[in-house]
Amino acid sequence: MFSGGVLCMKGLLSILLMSAVITVPNKALSTPILPSLLLSQPNREEHLDQKIQVAFPEFAVVYLKSGNMTTGNFIDLNNRSLIISFKGYTTGIPLNEIKSIEFKDQVLIPADETVICQRSNNQCRPVPFNQDQDQEPTILENIPITNLSLFQGAKTALLTVSNTSQNEGRENINYLSNENINIINSLEIDESGELITLTLIPTKRK
Repeated sequence: MFSGGVLCMKGLLSILLMSAVITVPNKALSTPILPSLLLSQPNREEHLDQKIQVAFPEFAVVYLKSGNMTTGNFIDLNNRSLIISFKGYTTGIPLNEIKSIEFKDQVLIPADETVICQRSNNQCRPVPFNQDQDQEPTILENIPITNLSLFQGAKTALLTVSNTSQNEGRENINYLSNENINIINSLEIDESGELITLTLIPTKRK
């Protein structure tokens, strides 16, 4: 009776041990495979911020959502309105009323990225601006207007461009270095007045 009980216990123990082993052809795994390890882990995107210097040409052609158009000398741009002047009269246009802005005429080229241009001087060189500049235009879409840091009355600003390591347009964005000055050719505003699309033309400083 006793020896028969021992044999039964050994048989039961063998069955339990066999059930705890996952059998793979020619191999036995003593450690269970967790289902979560079989799933591919999502790639984490690394967010990169780049600050580039941009310049506003002197004259603005403003296309309104109403279908009308107005023009004037560029004075200022903030997260609420565009300020322009014409024949001594200054006006502010709310961004949510603007469809797009096209910039023309003269532009101030700062000597380097540390210079803030308000008027022509030995550090801010005035040059005629046209669309046939040295480089092809680069388009940046869905940029928050708050990413544009413009000192009041200045014709240059810093633009913060957020990018990800897997963004297909990363090469174009990286091309916008501060070795050049990036002239704003046009600016489009979305329905909310909070996001903008910029067309930039990189241009040599000297």
